[in-house]
Amino acid sequence: MLDQYPVLVMAASAGSGKTTAAVQAAHALSSPVAWVALAGIPGNVDPGAGDPGTDGAALTRLLKASVEPHVPAAATALTGAMARGLSPSETGILFARKLAGTELVLVLDRVETIGGCAGAEELLDALVGSLPDGPRLVLISRVDLPQGLGGLGDIHRVAFLEDGDLAFDVAEAAEALRGIDRGDDPSQLVDATGGWVTGVLYDWWGADPSASAAQHECLAAELLAQLTPAEVSLLVRASLLDDGVTAEQANALGLASPDRTMAALRGRRLPLIWSPDGSRMTALPRFRHHLQREIECLDENTLRVLRRGYATLLQGRGRHEDAVAELLMSGDTDAARHAAERALPDVLGRLDLATAESWLDRMRPAPTPSLASAALRVAFGLEQCWRGVQLADHHGRAWWSGLAEQPGGEEDLALLVWCFWHVGRIDGAREILAVMPPGHPRDIAASVLALADNSTPQLAPDVLDRVAGPLEAVVMRVAYRSGQLREVQDSLSGAWRRVAGTPWRVAALRAEGRISQAEEAYAAVGNGPGPVWLAAFEAAELMADVGRRDEAWGALLAGRKRIASTGSRVYEILSLLLEAKLALRLDRDLPRAARALAEAERRGCARYALTAELAGIWRGLELLLAGRDHDAVPHLTAAVSAMRQGNRRLELPTAAVYLSEALWRTGDEDGADAVADLALEVATDQGPRNLLLQALEDVPSVAVRRADAEPTHSSRWHELVSALSTARPMTGCAVPRLTLEDFGPVRLVVDGREVHPRLAKSVELLAYLLSRPAASARRQTLLEELFPGRSDATGRSYLRQALYRLREVLPDGLSLLQDGDVYRLTPASAVVSASGTLRRLLAEAARQDGEHRWDTLQRALAIAERGSYFDSLSTQWLDTRRAELDAALMQARVDAATVALHLGRVRDARRLARVVLDSDPYREQAWRLALCAAEAVGSDDELLDLYRGYLRAMKDLGVPPSADLRRLVDRLRR
Repeated sequence: MLDQYPVLVMAASAGSGKTTAAVQAAHALSSPVAWVALAGIPGNVDPGAGDPGTDGAALTRLLKASVEPHVPAAATALTGAMARGLSPSETGILFARKLAGTELVLVLDRVETIGGCAGAEELLDALVGSLPDGPRLVLISRVDLPQGLGGLGDIHRVAFLEDGDLAFDVAEAAEALRGIDRGDDPSQLVDATGGWVTGVLYDWWGADPSASAAQHECLAAELLAQLTPAEVSLLVRASLLDDGVTAEQANALGLASPDRTMAALRGRRLPLIWSPDGSRMTALPRFRHHLQREIECLDENTLRVLRRGYATLLQGRGRHEDAVAELLMSGDTDAARHAAERALPDVLGRLDLATAESWLDRMRPAPTPSLASAALRVAFGLEQCWRGVQLADHHGRAWWSGLAEQPGGEEDLALLVWCFWHVGRIDGAREILAVMPPGHPRDIAASVLALADNSTPQLAPDVLDRVAGPLEAVVMRVAYRSGQLREVQDSLSGAWRRVAGTPWRVAALRAEGRISQAEEAYAAVGNGPGPVWLAAFEAAELMADVGRRDEAWGALLAGRKRIASTGSRVYEILSLLLEAKLALRLDRDLPRAARALAEAERRGCARYALTAELAGIWRGLELLLAGRDHDAVPHLTAAVSAMRQGNRRLELPTAAVYLSEALWRTGDEDGADAVADLALEVATDQGPRNLLLQALEDVPSVAVRRADAEPTHSSRWHELVSALSTARPMTGCAVPRLTLEDFGPVRLVVDGREVHPRLAKSVELLAYLLSRPAASARRQTLLEELFPGRSDATGRSYLRQALYRLREVLPDGLSLLQDGDVYRLTPASAVVSASGTLRRLLAEAARQDGEHRWDTLQRALAIAERGSYFDSLSTQWLDTRRAELDAALMQARVDAATVALHLGRVRDARRLARVVLDSDPYREQAWRLALCAAEAVGSDDELLDLYRGYLRAMKDLGVPPSADLRRLVDRLRR
């Protein structure tokens, strides 16, 4: 077109590619190009006012600067014209004549900005009309050029490029998208945008507003700049609507003549999608994001009216939750309250407590009675008992005493009892209980009060199946304190049980010794704040159980910040009691424990039966550790008595073990035996074996004495003594970065990918470190164990190579550090080995009973099915380690056979006993299990054959048969 026409007008919408096309053409031309950006011309707000020469002079200066490098004579003429005061028209004619005989291409960009600038328009009019052959003039504008611009009607001299000419076709769009590595379908983009260049090249469809945010914000602002104020107003205000905009909806938002404005917008190139009939427009996501940011620039009153109008639309569509949010932002809390009454049942139905909390907090000082039920559920779900108390105080006794007559009111009253109990207003809780009619809600509320007054209300065995909502989570708490651990774990069908009951499920798993599953359930909550009990109590308990002392203390102290937000006096006291427990168990820090117990007493722990008996337990242990045995007896006696009376059996084994030790030390041997047997009975019936073992770790002589008094070595007390010799299970990594498969063929896996260090000794080095505490070892130890017989220099050289090759395969974030002469893998929790997992599972099984112990032992034994430890490789330390693991596996099979026999799994018991005897025919415990299994199936012949085999084995050893085993055979035959 520039070859054929002196003047080329490129009038097309923003983002159509006008300027880019002109730049590309300029680069391809052999002629000189002068480019003038007109955005800086100073225009007049009132075109009829001011000196028209001002903007004419500004344009003259721009033209002079642009052409001076190419046509100096033209630049000199423009300077002279300004000096002589020529009119804009005369200047334009003079400039055109001076360009004659040149091939200059003069580009004027953003011509639309001179609209209303009389002087600039006159100069440009004269230039267009007087331009001779040779030079070329390109005019680029976002809108049609100013009316009356002379010479543009000459079809022989002037050519036009418009939106349709500049738009991409499918092939051009495909080429452009390839250039920017976009994989979108070009045909779909061309159809959706009409080939609009900016619509094709930029991802206006992206849902993530942060992607290329600055670029999109700039583009969106440029697009809005071409629009009229009415068009911008409609786009910005209607961006609240998330399902497109119709004229009817825009009118409801208070916009004037929206149908006329939308008709004008249909002719604009914008990131909008229109319905086929043109009645609905939808802003593409990133454009809408920009428009919504512009909403915040509206004045406060306009924004308030806009949000109220939008809320009315939302309510008409049944979107009451969204309407509440808009009304709250508008400041209309009364209307928001009415909308919330309809929306809260659904919000609470999906347990979106955070949303409900934010609404209620905006409706203070207290929710109206119509929202009270929702407020109580938020109070319970978020452990914010202060909400319920505030509600009751605000509305008074007349309100809560009438709740029993309203639908769902009994549940509300039960939750109020829970709130009052937590803040220490026990008398108020009793008053509320007094107005409750008989039924499950009243029974549940009474069971909560019993934790204060030590009464013993009876909950129906199937009460969890008969209640729903938050009360089912209340029952879980009571069941946990009663030691009904299996009921707590099995009760996961209700939404409230699954969410609000999670801390008690984790606690029940831990109490039963199912540490791995407790960790998994704890980890499943995620990195968010989580329930208060989980963060403030159970996290510290769990970390302490797996030996992570510093994390246990950290969790306790961090949890107190969460407790402060609840308003619960009970939680404050329990946190102090937990501090005393950790001080005694983790650090043997008697002064710190005494201070925590004294503070708990000052805060009123004696007012609650629950906290009083727990304080008695830890005061009793503190006195035992201090050697004040006589002083410990009354504290522990009172604790045991209160727990038995109130049917709170969870910590009863702990209290009974400590009391047994105290009574023994003070000379009451019969009493000591009786309460020790009580501890075992409760732990066996209820399941808190882990808690029993923890208590026995503090005073192991209780288990030893009771085992010594048993007539056989297969008693429960002997099992407990054996378990006490096993280290506590240590935590593992849920998704380890590095895994060493050290049973059977050795494999090293990093982030799911098998790797092969260049030195086999590097794998052995890793195995040795993982077998050591804290995955660390001194250099001299490594040299002696891994390189025996080598000279010091050779051994050190070989160790350096092994360390270097091991570091080569470690993933990012896992390091093998040297601190002096100590080498350490860190973080050790990111590395696991099959043998380490085996040891952890065996330690965990020692703290379990019944089916849980059977399952854990089976998981442990399955690890060794791949083969022996470091199969086919033999060194001194590997042989020693292999023997240790083989012995542990042998004992695990004996333990598994014992559990199988208790559970009636006779076939499994026979199989496991036979495997043990095939490997070690001198293991008397295995003979005993095999004999009992034979008797269980009623096979006298097998029983006698086994006994003859046992006698031969003892003869080989040269020792007489066990009298205990002979008595067993005699008893079994009878």
